[in-house]
Amino acid sequence: MIEKSGIRRVCIDDFATKKRHTYGTVMVDIDTGRVVDMLESRKSAEVTAWLVTFPDLEVVCRDGSTLYANAINTAHPEAIQVSDRFHLCKGLTDALRQFVSSLTNQRIAVQSDVAISAYWQKQPRQETDLPERLHNATAEKRASVVAEVRELRTQGFNITQIRERTGLSYGTVKKYINPDFNPSSTEYGINYPSKLKPYCDTIDSMLNAGRTFREIAEKIRADGFRGSDSTIRMYAARKRRHNQAAMAEFRENTEIIERKYLLKLLYNPIEKVKGITQEQLDKVIMKHPQLTAVYDLVVTFKAMLASHHVEELEGWLKSAQSLGSPDVDSFVNGVGRDIDAVRNAIATVYSNGLAEGTINKIKRIKHTMYGKADFITLRTKVLMYENWRHIN
Repeated sequence: MIEKSGIRRVCIDDFATKKRHTYGTVMVDIDTGRVVDMLESRKSAEVTAWLVTFPDLEVVCRDGSTLYANAINTAHPEAIQVSDRFHLCKGLTDALRQFVSSLTNQRIAVQSDVAISAYWQKQPRQETDLPERLHNATAEKRASVVAEVRELRTQGFNITQIRERTGLSYGTVKKYINPDFNPSSTEYGINYPSKLKPYCDTIDSMLNAGRTFREIAEKIRADGFRGSDSTIRMYAARKRRHNQAAMAEFRENTEIIERKYLLKLLYNPIEKVKGITQEQLDKVIMKHPQLTAVYDLVVTFKAMLASHHVEELEGWLKSAQSLGSPDVDSFVNGVGRDIDAVRNAIATVYSNGLAEGTINKIKRIKHTMYGKADFITLRTKVLMYENWRHIN
């Protein structure tokens, strides 16, 4: 027979009695750490009737379930209800995980600290665009080759000897040694009328979408282009080269931050998270400033729980609502509906940790029974074990 009088401070939680759809409720004495009783139900009416049989309950720790809250209010309206701090932190971090996942991509590109190569330092990015930089680089390379050819010519080498030394064709060497030859292109930047120009935007968008040359040709011909296929092919090939060069430059000067590391920061300080540094986090925050508010909410909420400063709760709830996240708003509304129990969780030292640990112990006992015993046998075995542990 369970002695139910004299039990004043308890924590209750639910647990699975079978693999699916069957739940029970366990009650643990906070003062002694013993399992007081188990109920094969979590229905409000049955939990209420069960709680009534414990006449002296003064403090009940629980999770955020409205079912347990209503049962306690009905059975012991004067009892102090304390919401579980673990479930509060989990509810907040789950909501913020959804917000961070919706805010950022799985892989975030940020500016790298690695210096760009000397090849591109010749034309700073902010002064010229990629096609012009490519043109300038090509012009400089051609100018150096022309200077080499002319230097060999002044040293007395003939065209055949120069060709053998440089690997250039006979005609190219002859062209380069001509003093009237200009290595820089005088035609660059001049826009001449073209049948293809009205369709360039369409071609660019289709190339970015990964369309094939045949699809591009069919599309612009349907739109009215009457030029040759070679014109389309030459433009598309040149544009692809520019796109590939732009992507290579982008990769060279950026580093990738995995979103999973940002999510880990919701649970641990940055010095305990491998895979991201403070400098990298600062760069991500520059790209997504809302992350500052996210991490501030987690840190201040945990600090409030640890310091028992219940007077900070109202201000924290307003800060959380200002984030503009539906998931966080849902968490805030849930706290508002259970505000007294949340206040007690901050102000008192009571916790549902005993119940969580007890559930793990019950699961171990269940496993030794191989699923062959019913709930009554499980309850008897658990209570007998608790009584034996208390005696010894």
